[in-house]
Amino acid sequence: MKIFSLVLSPLAQQKRLCTLAAPGCQALALLVAGFGTGFAPRAAAEPSRVGQTVAQIESLTPLQAERQRVRKQMEAQPAAYEDKVMDASALSELESSDASAQMSDDGLGLRTFGMESRYGFSSYNGSGGLHNRANEFGQRVYFTQQTLNYGEWNLQAEGRFRNGDEGFNGGVLGYAVQRSSARLTLRNYGLPVTAGVFADSALGDQYADTTEALRRNYRLFLGSSVVRGAGTRLYGSDFDVTAGVGDRGRLIGGPYPGFESFGGTLSWLGATKRLANGIYGGLQLSQASQVPQNLYSLSSYYTDYRLPQSVESVSSMAAAIGFGADPVKDGDYRWRLTWMHSQTGANIAGRNNRADGAFLEASVRLAGLRHEFGLYQADPNLRFGDNLISSDNRGAYWRMDGNTARLSWGLGVDAVLYNPDKESNRQNSRQWGVYGNAQYRINRNDVVGASANWNSQRRFDASQNVLTDGQRSLQANAFYQTRYFDWAPTRWRLNVWRNQALVTNDATATGEEIQWEQDWITGKYETMRPELTSTLGYARDRSGGNAQTYPTAGLLGRYWINSTWNISGTLRYTSRSSNLFTSRGLSGSVNSEATLGNGWHLGASVNLNQARMQMQNIAGLPNALMTRTNEKSAYVYLRWDGSKGRALSVAGQREGSAAGGGTVRGVVYMDANNDGEQQAGESGVANVEVILDGRYRVMTDASGQFEFPMVATGGHQLSLRAESVPLPWGPAPARSASVEVPLRGVANVRLPVIRVGGGE
Repeated sequence: MKIFSLVLSPLAQQKRLCTLAAPGCQALALLVAGFGTGFAPRAAAEPSRVGQTVAQIESLTPLQAERQRVRKQMEAQPAAYEDKVMDASALSELESSDASAQMSDDGLGLRTFGMESRYGFSSYNGSGGLHNRANEFGQRVYFTQQTLNYGEWNLQAEGRFRNGDEGFNGGVLGYAVQRSSARLTLRNYGLPVTAGVFADSALGDQYADTTEALRRNYRLFLGSSVVRGAGTRLYGSDFDVTAGVGDRGRLIGGPYPGFESFGGTLSWLGATKRLANGIYGGLQLSQASQVPQNLYSLSSYYTDYRLPQSVESVSSMAAAIGFGADPVKDGDYRWRLTWMHSQTGANIAGRNNRADGAFLEASVRLAGLRHEFGLYQADPNLRFGDNLISSDNRGAYWRMDGNTARLSWGLGVDAVLYNPDKESNRQNSRQWGVYGNAQYRINRNDVVGASANWNSQRRFDASQNVLTDGQRSLQANAFYQTRYFDWAPTRWRLNVWRNQALVTNDATATGEEIQWEQDWITGKYETMRPELTSTLGYARDRSGGNAQTYPTAGLLGRYWINSTWNISGTLRYTSRSSNLFTSRGLSGSVNSEATLGNGWHLGASVNLNQARMQMQNIAGLPNALMTRTNEKSAYVYLRWDGSKGRALSVAGQREGSAAGGGTVRGVVYMDANNDGEQQAGESGVANVEVILDGRYRVMTDASGQFEFPMVATGGHQLSLRAESVPLPWGPAPARSASVEVPLRGVANVRLPVIRVGGGE
C-alpha cells in the first residue's frame, strides 16, 4: 500500500504540505485506490478557480514519511539553551546606551531646588533698663544640579534685613552690626579631573580650607576663617592640594547669617602627601593683609570695619609630619609633629613681630584603651592666617578612654604654664586640670554614672584674675538610672558647682542641685518616634556669697500630631536670679513644622533667653566663652522644595537594595556631663559644620539644629568638622554617628560635643 501526502495551495500562491502517514490515513488510501487510475489525472487536470483550493496528491516513500514526522517533532520541541558570550566590540555601545538611559527625561540629571522665607522679631533687655527690639526678614534660595562627568553643582543664596533699634548689635554674640547683608555661594563637588583625581571648588562666601595634614586631631586648633572669594581643593587617594583667596569677614546675624566684611584679605596654599608606609607630610602658607589692629579686642566685634583704623599684615606657615590614621583596634597608633611660624608686618605694643610654636600629638590603642596625649610650646602672638592661636604657653595633656559591654569611662590631665618666660607685662600663672567620666550598667534597667571637671590655678604676678574669683573650680555630676513599674527609664541626678565660670558676664557658680529626670515614651517606633523627658529639681545657690534656694524644671520632647505635622522643643526653668546655669528664667527653644503638600512646608520657631557662644577667639581668652543673654525671638517660615529630572545619585551613598529617600534632622549640643544624652539644660552649638557620608555639608543654626533634605534611604554616617567646634569643646571620640533613613520619613539624631580640655 502506498502512502499519500496532500498538498494544498490557496490561490496557487502559498503551498502547505499536509503529510498523511499510513496508520492515520488508511481509510482514505483505500478509497483512493478503489477509484482506479481515473481520479488522479482528473484532479490534476482541473483548473484553479479564484477563491478555491486545488488539491494535488504526491506519493512519498516510507523513509521520506519518517523524515517528515521526525522533523515535525523536532520543530515542536522548545529551543535548547544557548550560552552566549558578549562580544567585546559591543561594550562601548552598551555604555553609551546606559549613559543615555541615565540622562533620560530631559537629559540634565536630577535638579533639586527650593526657597524659604522667614519673618520674625527679636528683643533684648540689657542692664540699666536698656531695651532693644528689631524685626527681621530673610530669604533663602538653593539649587542643586547633578551631572555624570562634571560633579555636583550647588548654588545657595541667603539675604537678611533688620528694621529696629540701631543699638541691637554686638557681633561678639552673633548679632549683626549692619542692617542688611547677604550670603552667596556656588560650589562644585567631586569634579573628576582624571580617573583618580577629583576637585571640590567654591566661589563666594566660604570657610578657608586647611590641608589634610594640618586638620584638627584632638586639641591643636588652627582656627576657621570666613572669606568672600574663591577656593579649590584637588585630592586623590594619597594627596591633596588646597588654595584660595578672598576678603575677610564673618557670617553673622539672623534669621539667616549674612556676610559682613571684617576688613583685609586672606589667601592660602597648602598640600599634603601620604606615603605607602603610612607616613605623611603637609605644608600650608597663609597671608593676611590689611588686617585691623584691634582685631583681637572685644571692641572689634561692635565696630564697623569701614571706620578708619590702623592695619597690619600677617604671614604665617605651618608644617607637619605624621604617621597613621585614627586608631580603631589594639596596636593602632598615630602621631603628628607640627611647627608653626608667623610674622607680623607692623609694630604693636605688647606684641611680638615674630612667633613660633611646636606641637606634638599622639594617639594609641593599648589593652582596649584609647590614649590621647600631647606636648606644646607657643610664643606670644602666634597666629595662623588671621586667627590668634592659643599662645604664650607651654604645657602637656593626656586623656585615656575605655569602653566595654557594661563600663565606659575616661580620665584626663592638663598642665599648662602661661608666660613661661615670666615677662612682667603679661600674666604669669600655672594651671592644672583633671577631668573624668564613668558610666556602668549594673543590669538591664540600672545604670550609674558620674563626671567631674576640676581646675586649679596659681598666679605668680600681682594682677587679679578677671574671669574667676577663686583659685580652684569644680563642676561635677552623678546620676542613677532605673525603671519603676512599666515606666520608661528614671534618672536621679546630683549637680555640684564650686567657683565655676559658666559665663563671662556674671559671678562664678557655687551651689548644688538635685534632679528627678523621667522619660515617658516606652513604645518602639520605626518612624515618627515621639520623645518626652521631664526634669524637676531643687537648687541651693550660694554664688557670690548670696544664698538662695529655688525649684528648677525642664522639658525635652518631640511629638507628631499626624504624619505631616510635628512639634519639638527644649525648655528649662530656673530662678531669674540664678547663677548655677548659663540661662535664667524660662529658656530654650520650641519648633513646629507642617507639610502642606506639593513640596510646601509651614513652620515656626521660638527662642528664649539662651546663652550665646562667642563666634571667634580673642587674645588672652583662648577658650570658647558663653555669655548670658536676656533675648527673645520668634520666627515663622514658609518653604518650598522641588525636584526634576532623573536621579543620577542622591545625597549620601545609597545601599544596593535601597530605594527612595527621606530627611535627616538633628541638633549639635554641648554634652557637659559627658553621658551621651541631651538634658534640657544642655544647649545647642551654633555654626558647626555637619558632614553627611564625608561629602555633603550643612551648618547648624543659632539653636544648633541642622537638616539634610532628600537623603537616600538606608544607613548613613554623620560627623562634625572639628575645626568648626570651638575650644575647649571638640567632637566625641567616636567622631561619627550612624543614622537609618526611612522611606519618605524623618530620621532624628543628636550629636554631642564634649570637653577636650581641663575647662574654661
